[in-house]
Amino acid sequence: MTAYRAFGDEANKQALRADIRDKGPVYTAWLTHASMEGDLTPISQDHGLHPALVRLLPALGAFGEGEEAPAFYDALLAAIPVGAETGNIARRAILLAWTDPVYGRARLVEAGPAREACEAVVALLRQSLAATTIDKPTWRAARAKLAQVQRDASAPEKVVDLVLSLAWDLETTPGAAQDAMVAWTAQVSAEAEASDEDPFTEAEATYFKSTMDRINEEIIASMGDEGDDDNFSYEAFLEEANRRWAADPVTQALKVRSLAKQARVKAKLALWRTAIQQKVLDDAKTLGM
Repeated sequence: MTAYRAFGDEANKQALRADIRDKGPVYTAWLTHASMEGDLTPISQDHGLHPALVRLLPALGAFGEGEEAPAFYDALLAAIPVGAETGNIARRAILLAWTDPVYGRARLVEAGPAREACEAVVALLRQSLAATTIDKPTWRAARAKLAQVQRDASAPEKVVDLVLSLAWDLETTPGAAQDAMVAWTAQVSAEAEASDEDPFTEAEATYFKSTMDRINEEIIASMGDEGDDDNFSYEAFLEEANRRWAADPVTQALKVRSLAKQARVKAKLALWRTAIQQKVLDDAKTLGM
């Protein structure tokens, strides 16, 4: 395990919590979409949090898109004792992507070579929880085996891709934690869409997309020079788009249905995120016991 120890001292912990609550500069650089391109190394260096946990948390909190995100982050930081080793919080969190009884991927892979290869990866992840050093060839062999059965068998491709993101040593490749959480988010979202109560027919989906593309292209063309980055007004674009959609009852009805579907999918995704956040928070609370 690495030598990262949470916060260093109580004053640093409380300063970090205050920044998160206020959506300060650390929050902005770390827990929003800015983290996708930014260097998060200073977070670990300045605050003693394991690099894998640092990279996991932005995706776990939906990159700060929800108003509830700062409260979750604050509660999590409050639960982590000063001096704690936090790498296993990240390991157990991504392990849930396979093991969670409601949202885990294990329920989607039938018995056979693909499941055996997935379970071999999960076994290595569990082994790494015990501070056991697993060498690079072992991780590499597990990834190779899983990639091979993905080519040979009828395993769910996206599930295998997610498990591949689990097959990395988080001490040397901490970014894999974020890859796993992003992949899991995408799969839960896709499942929510596929099970929606009011799906578009193929014809409706095609017509809706072509209409949206046409309206957007027409508005951008009509804005001329105003469409460049310096002068573009999203508010004006949105107002004109709404006017054009409303002008046709058929397209407007599809838009209303699309927006309602988006809201339902977002709500289902929020239920998943809340459940996983609570499990991560509960795990963090055990560090002080």
